[in-house]
Amino acid sequence: MQLALVEPIRRSRLYQGIVEQIEGLLARGDIRPGDQLPAERALAEQFQVSRASVREALRSLELLGVVQTRAGGGTFVRQAKADDLARPLTSLITRGHTLTDVIEVRLLIEPAIAAQAAARRSDAQLAELREIFAAQERKVAAGESYAEEDARFHELIGEAARNELLVTMLEVIWDVLRSSRDEWLQTNQRAHRSVDAHRRILTAVEAGDAEAARTAAAEHIREVGEGILKLLSQVGSGPLSPPEGSAVSVGKGTR
Repeated sequence: MQLALVEPIRRSRLYQGIVEQIEGLLARGDIRPGDQLPAERALAEQFQVSRASVREALRSLELLGVVQTRAGGGTFVRQAKADDLARPLTSLITRGHTLTDVIEVRLLIEPAIAAQAAARRSDAQLAELREIFAAQERKVAAGESYAEEDARFHELIGEAARNELLVTMLEVIWDVLRSSRDEWLQTNQRAHRSVDAHRRILTAVEAGDAEAARTAAAEHIREVGEGILKLLSQVGSGPLSPPEGSAVSVGKGTR
């Protein structure tokens, strides 16, 4: 097998050039997930580099999740999975971005997911949403923690939207926000507000009303986001704290 449009590598760090060209071939569709790459010797001849440079490039591509080496079976292009986003996205979010930025991402994405859930949910998913919401209501009425039910409610909305990539992105964001968000939800007043917001979302999903679900989800995120920002502004700054001098309000736009 000969790789199309491969150029000889003429760089000081040769393996990087190999990595970039193979990623380019994948981006253009010249190679596809499941394809087997040529043997190490053949790659070295095509790129006009040493086999050591090829081995280093393949190790780098494997660490990036682009290829997978099978013992005794060669190197194959991996089928990308939504979970592949989780680690780099977590690193990106926690490294130098403000909490306001993170909440704004939720405002952009989660209302759309709620709208999709209203249009795509199955009867079984709707039944489980009702059960989880009823369990949350009972716990709030009893003054008990409802964090598990709250998280599951939002997970079900994501599952009903049937977009694994978007849900994976949001799971990373939820994990980043978890500790501050759970603290914000502790008071009785906030607990009842969460129930009210989830009721509005559930009602819209039950009715299959995508726009109502979008609006209800947006209002819920805005309220929770403002509460978290206010809470963190009282306990000091950090990489995910509100930027100095910024407004607490984050605009309209779930958890």
